Amino acid sequence: MLAKIREKTQGIIASVILILIVIPFAFWGINSYFEGGGSIAVAKVEGVDITQQAYRQAMEQLRGVDPKLLEDRQMRQMVLEGLIDQTLLVRDAENKGYRIGDARLGQMIRELPYFQRDGRFDPDLYQTLLRREGISMREFESRRRSEQMIGQLRAGLSDSGFVTEADLAGVVRLLAQEREIAVATIGTEPFLTKAVIGETEVAQYYQSHQDRFSTPEQVRIEYLRLSAEGLIENYRPGEEELKRAYAEEAGRYVAPEKRRASHVLIQLAPQAPEAEAKQAAAKIADIARQARAGNDFAQLAKQHSDDKDSGAKGGDLGEIRRGVLPKELEDAVYALKRVGELAPPVRTSYGWHLVRLTAHTPEKRKSFAEARKELTDLVRKRRGEERFLELSEKFRNLVYEQPDSLKPAAEALGLAIQQSDWFSRAGGSGLTAQSRIVEAAFHPDIRGQGRNSDAIEVGADALVALRVVGHRPESARPLSEVRAQIERVLREERAQAAARNLGEGLLKELRAGAKLEALAKAHGLKLQPPKSATRDQPAGLDRRIVEAAFQAVRPEGGRPAYGGVALGGQGYALFAVQRVKEQDLAKADAVLKDKVRKVLSARRGADYYANYRAGLRKAADVKINYDKL
Repeated sequence: MLAKIREKTQGIIASVILILIVIPFAFWGINSYFEGGGSIAVAKVEGVDITQQAYRQAMEQLRGVDPKLLEDRQMRQMVLEGLIDQTLLVRDAENKGYRIGDARLGQMIRELPYFQRDGRFDPDLYQTLLRREGISMREFESRRRSEQMIGQLRAGLSDSGFVTEADLAGVVRLLAQEREIAVATIGTEPFLTKAVIGETEVAQYYQSHQDRFSTPEQVRIEYLRLSAEGLIENYRPGEEELKRAYAEEAGRYVAPEKRRASHVLIQLAPQAPEAEAKQAAAKIADIARQARAGNDFAQLAKQHSDDKDSGAKGGDLGEIRRGVLPKELEDAVYALKRVGELAPPVRTSYGWHLVRLTAHTPEKRKSFAEARKELTDLVRKRRGEERFLELSEKFRNLVYEQPDSLKPAAEALGLAIQQSDWFSRAGGSGLTAQSRIVEAAFHPDIRGQGRNSDAIEVGADALVALRVVGHRPESARPLSEVRAQIERVLREERAQAAARNLGEGLLKELRAGAKLEALAKAHGLKLQPPKSATRDQPAGLDRRIVEAAFQAVRPEGGRPAYGGVALGGQGYALFAVQRVKEQDLAKADAVLKDKVRKVLSARRGADYYANYRAGLRKAADVKINYDKL
């Protein structure tokens, strides 16, 4: 994924943005960047060490974007600043009393997709992945808790952006303003056929644009791939293995019981006065009486429930899972035996609830026959993982200890040596699209000295070792090969310039008093009738024309305001702004107003959050050990 982002993301600023995304939300959460793992500190933040190991882990995130960034001093400083900010935010959230309860934390972890099999949380997979990363459950849960606390802190600030009616009116007025725009277009087609390109022009263009007509440096590699998937290609588990797995994984093949319920809530604070408590108890008892008398429960919820969200849906709480509702309410739901049954009123910290069971699917266990395909996939996957763990270290050692050939490793492990097509530093397809493979293939020790690469991780449970078997230096393509391409470019440039020159001349005539319709007719231009457009609804007009039209002066004295826009290969457009219509805020579209309010609020909230972070940093005691970076 990072390779794809890199292709679309250019320059130091774009890379910084990417890192600010990657660092705070890496797989194990933000605390992994400043907890444990190393005694050398690159910085001390209010007494908390940011270790050298943690800093290096953060820097390693850059490798998949562009390895050159690892050497950039400015980038290294920005990464460290990000870690310092995260440390301060965790500390401040804790000091402000932000907390994530055990039930909420457990629910969040169970919902993480990388701990699920077939859409359900798998405790064994959870423990296996944590062990693989060398982290305890307690440590991981602590890190997730800290990440969520920062999320709460950020949300509280980001959601606090207040937008005044004056702010809203100003922006809505701009966005809702309509301009009536007529357009005449000067195409490039007539000029393309008239352009005559000489040999001297072609040769000069070729000499001054050599970089456009060169074939980049390329390599071709041979490689070995060791993967869990490849190791089980011909493996088919036997009947006894499948039955043993079925017995060991009994819980995996049980579809859990499902319950759905509706409720009516009468709110009551835990420490409410006795009079209020009696009143609430009497009210829920009366609603229960009405429900048992046959009154429609959904209507009762809509009329009486203080839980307005569920009340609007007839009291529907959706599918109930253990650990989501307050325990008292959950126990009441699970005590009900049949659909439609009402539980006695139950008291929680929210108040009094009257709950009704609306759907029930009992627990169902898949038979061995029904689970056979899943069992086969499970046993094959586990066998592949086990074999990969057994052989991966041997693979690493063989390609390192026998650096002049991949054959010893291939023969020892029964792997096939494969070859790639030619590819450049921009990467190829398939395996050679991966940045780590490209980086290794063009490394001087590997490309220039004919050595094996080290084992390279190319995914979960997959290693590759490669060597370069072919090298083509960068070379210029001959003029004869690119002449037609150059002639086409020069014709297009000349046609665009001719259309622009004509357009700019006609624009002067328009501003001197000529009419757009008359000029369009005289020069055979394509004339579009006036259309009413707004900034975000261009009415079918080219957006470049609409943007220029909204930057133009207003029409005055009954005369349109004229302008022109170069459209590149499409030529040149002359436009006339004939009328401007302002939108009254009171009459503006409600959807537009709501959208603008949300955008303004979000931007203002983001500013609050940025200023808050800056304030934390300014007030903090931070010491940086630059010699350790």
